[in-house]
Amino acid sequence: MIRCRVFCWGLIAALLLPNVLFAQDAVDASLDSLLQIPITTAAKYWQTIEEAPASVSIITSSQIERFGYRTLEDVLRSVRGFYISNDHNYTYVGVRGFSRPTDYNNRVLLLLNGHTTNENVYGSSAFGADFGLSLDMVDRIEIVRGPGSALYGTSAMFAVVNVITKKGLALDGFRSSVSAGSFGLYEGSLIWGKEYDSELDVFLGMSISDYKGDDLYFSEYDTDSTNNGIAGNLDWERYWGLFTRMSYGDFTLQAKTTQRKKGVPSAGWGTAFNNPGFYTLDKLQLVELLWNHSFSNTQELTIRGYYDRYGYEGTYPYDTPLTDGTVGTWVGTEMRYQFDPSSNNRMIAGFEYQRHLRADYQMWYAGEYIFDGNYPYSNFSLYIQDEYQPTEYLSLTAGIRYDSYSTFEGTTNPRGAVIYNPAKGSTIKLLYGRAFRTPNIFEVYYTNPLDGFKQSSGLKPETIRTAELVWEQRLSDQFFSIVSLYDYRMNNLIDQQVDEIDSLIQFKNVNAVRARGLELELNFRLPSELRGSISYATQKAETDPNWVTLTNSPQHMVKAGVTFPLVQDIETSLELFYESPRKTVYDTQTDSYVLTNLSVRSPLLFGKLKCSATVRNLFDSKYQLPGGLEHIQNGIPQPGRTIFFKAELQL
Repeated sequence: MIRCRVFCWGLIAALLLPNVLFAQDAVDASLDSLLQIPITTAAKYWQTIEEAPASVSIITSSQIERFGYRTLEDVLRSVRGFYISNDHNYTYVGVRGFSRPTDYNNRVLLLLNGHTTNENVYGSSAFGADFGLSLDMVDRIEIVRGPGSALYGTSAMFAVVNVITKKGLALDGFRSSVSAGSFGLYEGSLIWGKEYDSELDVFLGMSISDYKGDDLYFSEYDTDSTNNGIAGNLDWERYWGLFTRMSYGDFTLQAKTTQRKKGVPSAGWGTAFNNPGFYTLDKLQLVELLWNHSFSNTQELTIRGYYDRYGYEGTYPYDTPLTDGTVGTWVGTEMRYQFDPSSNNRMIAGFEYQRHLRADYQMWYAGEYIFDGNYPYSNFSLYIQDEYQPTEYLSLTAGIRYDSYSTFEGTTNPRGAVIYNPAKGSTIKLLYGRAFRTPNIFEVYYTNPLDGFKQSSGLKPETIRTAELVWEQRLSDQFFSIVSLYDYRMNNLIDQQVDEIDSLIQFKNVNAVRARGLELELNFRLPSELRGSISYATQKAETDPNWVTLTNSPQHMVKAGVTFPLVQDIETSLELFYESPRKTVYDTQTDSYVLTNLSVRSPLLFGKLKCSATVRNLFDSKYQLPGGLEHIQNGIPQPGRTIFFKAELQL
């Protein structure tokens, strides 16, 4: 059956040939207008995709609706070079062959309207339901591959993902949606926006979700004493979120508060199987005030200040229940000055300061603390970048950033780009960058002698150097392609290891990683209104010693997404994902798999109502993905076929 599906989809790929660089927007939009979508993430000022000194993807609200995406996990699964892991607790994002099991996405930077959302204890970023906001609030998602530390500092090692929310002007009224799906899934969102004559733009949104979850089977626990391997009613999840964004003149205020609680059915860390007492709770709040003023056509100043708070709690069902928790609070400010010394030269310079008022981790059971520590710290950064265009067809970008931490020595990270346009519609980019990740609070200070863990000693920041060659080519009015070749080398990878002296586990700088890869992509828009994209990515990621294949790293990925009208303006979207095997932490391999998703969307009914239905994993493929060392399973079973219905009312 799988071979048949692969053959059929392979035939489609051969006919359409060489994921998603950017989304096709409205039905009547051309490739020209799509290529001119302005982005800010790559350089911290407005550019087009062709001008950006990076390999960039854009996912618009139109594509989110068309393919029925519910979470950032759904979005990034569709993007060239990205892949997903899910252990039924958190979602993990892999990029270009790198995804360490249970790293909590601390090597990818997640922004909300340019505001960093990675928290300050684990460095984690939320790409699943823990993001806490409905994608109904999103205008577009900008995805910048490669090192981003030259502008953004720590954790921007493999990619920077910037979620841009809608403005009140785009709504001009209310929109509400209700959804229902398989296994007791219910969701709802209510958003309102308006722009007033006084230049006041207001956007407000709230979202809520309740998911009861499926019963899951784990063969490793298939005994009479462990419910024959079935974790019943334990994969539940609930979240809610509130968000606002208001702008008036030069000022913009945004605020967010979210909470997500998740049952954990996989019995990690040696907990009791099929026990409802295992759950995790994540809370995030942020508020930011930004002032942006243009003094002239050539000078602009941006100042922002912000406050963030993150809270976590997890309960673990042992004979004596154990609980751990985290609270992190931090404040910061950034000032950025943009100026154009000449018509062909643009420079930005800025600084950022953060004071982490609280960064604590606690673990306790039976009323006694095993670990209780608070480790406040601060960091200061300076950066500068220059984009110079000596000719109409050549652009040069150079940037550098210095970061100083109260807990670590300073680090300097450069970036460079040469962008050449040999002909109309053709762009060649030669890119280089260096990035870093500071050891997080948990990695530096965690100790638990009862479970065989001791505090680390002398941890250094991880570093990565990446070189990339990108060729973006407009083939015709209907086709746009991209080819990317990259090579990266990562040093001082932080991982857990057993100390041979005392047999205790601690975090150490233990490995280097190297990888090379090729990515091919074709976006098309045909007169028949068939539109979509196809991509292929191959990468080989290895780690020392002996340069063996890195765990949780597929070597081949094929993705396709097409949209076409069905009957009476009903729009249909199909997605295909193929992925080759991944190596697990137990030196086994998961099987390759093929997934097919189907989404059907109605036109606007009565001028106010839209309906859609989405089927994930249409053919109910059974597949597993690697987990971490906290699991005894070689692979974690993934969801089967799920169906999702949604109705949206516009007022």
